[in-house]
Amino acid sequence: MGVIKITFKVDGMETSFEGNENKTLLDSAVENDVDAPYSCRGGACATCIGRLKTGTVNLEQNYILTDSEIDEGLIITCQAYPTSEEIYLDADDI
Repeated sequence: MGVIKITFKVDGMETSFEGNENKTLLDSAVENDVDAPYSCRGGACATCIGRLKTGTVNLEQNYILTDSEIDEGLIITCQAYPTSEEIYLDADDI
């Protein structure tokens, strides 16, 4: 797939950066100095939940979200690998 454009909104600030399908949204955000919320990085604590507004992801593990929450666009960024060329994640809209 190549380079993925990721936009992360946290505390009202949007930051855009490049990522790839081999890194989680959280890992890409942290590597690009985004102050993204997280704690365990294992998909169990719910600290990194955000709403996917644009794009698609594959959740490697999910111990927190229900199917209906996922259908509403909620994801856990520590387990979300991008599967589209553009991602917009809103960590404020949970």
